[in-house]
Amino acid sequence: MRIKDIIKQARRDFEAIFFCEHCGAEDERSGYDDENFHRNVVPLMKCPKCGKVASSTYRPLTTKYPDGFNI
Repeated sequence: MRIKDIIKQARRDFEAIFFCEHCGAEDERSGYDDENFHRNVVPLMKCPKCGKVASSTYRPLTTKYPDGFNI
């Protein structure tokens, strides 16, 4: 899964539309805007439709705020 669009964000918590690069399915999920989430969690999210994870070409998004920054 990949992040298609962030719908709303409060501090580091956000709601986003995730999409599957394999079958095109979309799913609304919550997330946490830190480097760990973007690098390690998002690429391992399984698609609810086809069950696949992100390909090896996945490139993580950058965070809205730098890690360690108090909001």
